[in-house]
Amino acid sequence: MVLAKGAGLEELARAFFARQGLIAIRSVSIQFEDEEVTDVDVWLYGRQGGGVRTRALVDVKDKKSPKAFERIMWARGMQLALNCDRAVVATTDTNAKVTRFAQQQKVALLTAAYLRHWSGGDDVLKERLSLEELTSSIQSYAGHKQDGDWLKQIAAAKSAVVSLTPYPAFNKAIASFRFFAERAATRPQHREQAMRGAFLSAALACMSLDAALERLAFENPQSRYNLLLSGVTYGDAGDNRVQNSIDMVLSVISHGVKNGRALARQTSDALEEMFAGVRAEIIAEFFAKEQNAAHLFPVARELEGRAHARSREALIGLSVEAKSIIGVFADFVGAKRTALLSSEFVVPATAHPYSPREPKEMSAAETAKDSAAEPEDKVGATASPLNSGTQHREPLDHPGDDEPSKGGTKTTSSPTLL
Repeated sequence: MVLAKGAGLEELARAFFARQGLIAIRSVSIQFEDEEVTDVDVWLYGRQGGGVRTRALVDVKDKKSPKAFERIMWARGMQLALNCDRAVVATTDTNAKVTRFAQQQKVALLTAAYLRHWSGGDDVLKERLSLEELTSSIQSYAGHKQDGDWLKQIAAAKSAVVSLTPYPAFNKAIASFRFFAERAATRPQHREQAMRGAFLSAALACMSLDAALERLAFENPQSRYNLLLSGVTYGDAGDNRVQNSIDMVLSVISHGVKNGRALARQTSDALEEMFAGVRAEIIAEFFAKEQNAAHLFPVARELEGRAHARSREALIGLSVEAKSIIGVFADFVGAKRTALLSSEFVVPATAHPYSPREPKEMSAAETAKDSAAEPEDKVGATASPLNSGTQHREPLDHPGDDEPSKGGTKTTSSPTLL
């Protein structure tokens, strides 16, 4: 697939920062109360240590008249609005005045010429699907929009990572993960696309949870457990605001309504039963341990890459740590692990609609031979939908899994941005 001019530079900028050890995600919508405000071309997230995280945005313009001054001001404003650490503008403008203005506004300037020189003519998408190709892959399932709108699920999860605080963002991303995990189990003909959506959603969930743990880096394990349990259960900013609001309402009922104490007690019991169904203890128990939490960032990078892997072998070749976290997430949402970790597919991995290679042109003789040949029977195997179920499994305290793989990934801290 030939990318549009702007999309090509966005992919180049994404690859540039990804190779610095950051998580780089293209086309992230910024929303406020379900209303779209604007979008960020490339969103960056990095981890330098236990209590240090880096967030940055990249504005990309590949035009003859890029309006660089305007883009610098926009990027600076977005940096302040989103409370980012850095703002970067990638532009075709090489005017020295633009460089000085960017320095004055504390915005990093990245020229298109520099990015193309950095790539050295190498194809950064040789083993990776672009955003447009991933979208095309999902759209190859004709019913994706009627079946819960697959693309909207991914867009909402990406938006939550930037627009919401960590715990609500995690809950939004994990809801998207549940959606795709169920589709992977019940849509065998489109399991590959569902797995891509599930892995990308899981990567976003790992990012959100890692961001939440930034504030808990120096807490003891029990405090980390309690704060994670509360944050995941109530989906607040980790400040117990939702629990305090519930307690206030129950207090008003207890003291201001006839037979209020009995009514408040019944309401409290019903709420406790409802929140117990969240099963947040699965997440809290596993990630309260530092040795497990330390894998969140590297696994987020891996899963984001797996979701965009061009080959099916690269898609399913998860590390032990990634399989362990996928297993914990699957237990949390009540999904089948095998639907996400199995290497068996109903549809053979032959030619994809998003394959970068153009079909070879046949000669006249080959065309005549092909026309005379009997048409081959298509593979018509249909698997019975798997039951998504709610089978509970205890989370692992080690990177083991019911489908282990050889080797692992090394946990490395990402370098300082720019």
